Amino acid sequence: MRADLIDLGEKPQQKPTRRRHDGSRGADDRIAQTRPLFIIESHPVQYRVPVYQELALLKPGAFEVIYATDCSARGYHDAGFGTEVKWNMPLMEGYPFRVLGNEQGEPLGGFRSLHGRGVFQLLAGTRPGAVLFTQFAYQFDWTAYVSCLRLGIPIWMRQETQDEAFVRSPVKSFARRWVYRLVYLPVRHAFYIGELNRQHLRRCGMSDRRMSRSPYCVPDPLAGMSERSKFQSRRATRARYGIAQDACVLCFSGKLIRKKNPEILLAAVKHLPLTDQKRFHLLFLGSGELMPRLISQARSIPVPATFAGFVNQDELGPHYLATDVLVLPSRRMGETWGLVVNEALHAGCAVALSDAVGCAAEFGQLERCRVFPATHAGACARAVLELSRLPRHFTWAADAMKAYSVAVAAKAIADRLP
Repeated sequence: MRADLIDLGEKPQQKPTRRRHDGSRGADDRIAQTRPLFIIESHPVQYRVPVYQELALLKPGAFEVIYATDCSARGYHDAGFGTEVKWNMPLMEGYPFRVLGNEQGEPLGGFRSLHGRGVFQLLAGTRPGAVLFTQFAYQFDWTAYVSCLRLGIPIWMRQETQDEAFVRSPVKSFARRWVYRLVYLPVRHAFYIGELNRQHLRRCGMSDRRMSRSPYCVPDPLAGMSERSKFQSRRATRARYGIAQDACVLCFSGKLIRKKNPEILLAAVKHLPLTDQKRFHLLFLGSGELMPRLISQARSIPVPATFAGFVNQDELGPHYLATDVLVLPSRRMGETWGLVVNEALHAGCAVALSDAVGCAAEFGQLERCRVFPATHAGACARAVLELSRLPRHFTWAADAMKAYSVAVAAKAIADRLP
């Protein structure tokens, strides 16, 4: 990468820290004596913050999250959802962090939208025991990476990169692999989030002894909820949208964009037997550029469709309880995992997902999950039809999801700390 793209922050106009929350420092830190772990993050992410909150309970004072921006907590325009997004969960509570305020233009709007000024000075002045990276998407990330190399700070990694998310030519795949090999060469330890991520790391030179599993996860939004309360919530949510209580609800949850391919649901229902079509109801959770087209196309299908719009984090649970089958039909355009599947499984939904979804390698063999070829509407319809004949069961996936819990993910990181 060109030197002018990696700003090591060695300039007098360093931006001051905008907000800081400090935890107490641990007295015994085997990664570097008394020095904490720094976790480099572009912004507070709703599915990673719970891991840090749990980690703070396990290892108080042993780490600190360094954010370039807190835009997701303040509210920002999300290009994928096509709307202003402000997550209504406590993103800035329960763990030590600081926000550097490294926005440049529209935050999260591109490589240069999070600059690296001040990062080198921060790392040089604090000398953390190690730095954990969760992505390499912004100038901010690369500045921190190069700073660690210059300062001799150990590099750790927990990111979602895998090799199956895109269709690539053999030449491009070969070149990409060697670039990653160079990037991963100084990495001391990598936490893999799933099987495809583990395979990618091994292909790019990471040995098993340099890796451990810290799975992608979401908190169970229905933890502690009784069976009766779940049925009541299911009925109330369906009544709210005018969905028949005996309908089989097929739900799409996420950004209404081409990569997610929500249009395939409209095509798939046309492949269902005429005698079965009257049983179904489509529920779209989310917003995005395809919404007007989807609403227009839905008028010509033989199945009723409801568009709920953007649904915030604490409202997802009741919607999944109202759902029978979650469908995630993504194209091979970068769906490295698909955390809506985790959410739906916690609620006991059956799941039909395309083979382009990263977590298909994790969940595809579960009894109420079916994997179909991406962009194949007929195969999607067959998967949905088969799953629709199973009775609703709120806890069928509970045992399987224990291995994909926030506690398991946090403990993996904690085990590397003193």
